[in-house]
Amino acid sequence: MEITLATLPNYLRQRPAMTRSFERGATFRIEEIGDGNLNTVYRVSDARHPECSIVLKHAPPYIKILGPDYPLSIERLTFEARALELYGHFASGTVPAQYDFDPKAAVIAMEDLRDAHVLRDDLINGTVDTAIAEQIGRFMGIAHSRTHVNNVGNTTAAHYKQQFANTTMQSITADYVFSFPFTEHETNFWTPGLEPEIQRLKADTDFLEQTEHLKRIFLTAQQGVTHGDLHTGSVLVQGDTAKVIDAEFAFYGPVGFDLGLFWANYLLAYFSHQDNPRIRSALKTAIWQTWQTYTTEFEMTDTELKAQTLENIFREAIGFSGLEILRRLIGAAHVKDIENILDIPQKLRAENAALQFGTTLVKQHNAFSDVAVVIAML
Repeated sequence: MEITLATLPNYLRQRPAMTRSFERGATFRIEEIGDGNLNTVYRVSDARHPECSIVLKHAPPYIKILGPDYPLSIERLTFEARALELYGHFASGTVPAQYDFDPKAAVIAMEDLRDAHVLRDDLINGTVDTAIAEQIGRFMGIAHSRTHVNNVGNTTAAHYKQQFANTTMQSITADYVFSFPFTEHETNFWTPGLEPEIQRLKADTDFLEQTEHLKRIFLTAQQGVTHGDLHTGSVLVQGDTAKVIDAEFAFYGPVGFDLGLFWANYLLAYFSHQDNPRIRSALKTAIWQTWQTYTTEFEMTDTELKAQTLENIFREAIGFSGLEILRRLIGAAHVKDIENILDIPQKLRAENAALQFGTTLVKQHNAFSDVAVVIAML
């Protein structure tokens, strides 16, 4: 079933659990919000009491921005609903509250964070609250350590693997992060002037070998419940609190992927603020503090393997971070941090610096063991 603005009122009348916080007989005011590529998001409020509202997320049976010619399983929202439930259990308050889920229609009803704003926009504006980075580090540390294969019994690990066997979305990520950007693919684009560096990258056999190595880890390592799309656009900030959204890519995989994506987007913000040492210093501090709060959560778990586990997570995260930086420069999905730079020579300086740094992270990820060393390279 596909939900539209026209069909939503009737759908909601048939699904009263979604609007149980509304007065009986309420008149719905519905508006489409959000700019996601895959799904549609609506705000539903009571016309007489607009402060009473919920958010509905709907997964149409195709990629939203491309239309029906590009089918995509609606099961992706089932994985998001499971992730929201798991995160709410282990790390209460770190994700929007989930009120109801309709798997047949692929609709989640959740808390409306109407006063929140996107973390990426804060960083673009030069507002770097390191406490927010700490919160996300703690969120990842809790989710990863409580579901990590080394910390749970075989039965529990098998349950998580089955519940988060999100192979369709995992395959999409593998294509768009690890493969397409480094081939001649129709979805790639970049700033004119970056071509020589891109061609050197595509001819770098060491880089390509490390990319394939990291791709194999991404596709085969089953370590813990991984959000799968945790970047600065997937975090909403409300006052001094951060909440993680958009978990339709959640899968049981290499947990360092979440760290890598999150760090990469802070690093892209870093390269975009070329002439502001204060903002850059704060961004470096945020990256460092993310790792400190992350490791604290792991160190609270009782396992003799925690030191080696953290070392492996860190090194894989560094490699994933490098690939995320690169694909955001030359692949299908760029970021506003860089794209908002209108001066082309200035933009190319930022992109060249980011490209070189990302390449180094990929090629040398196994040589790093300390986040301070990585930060010192900036």
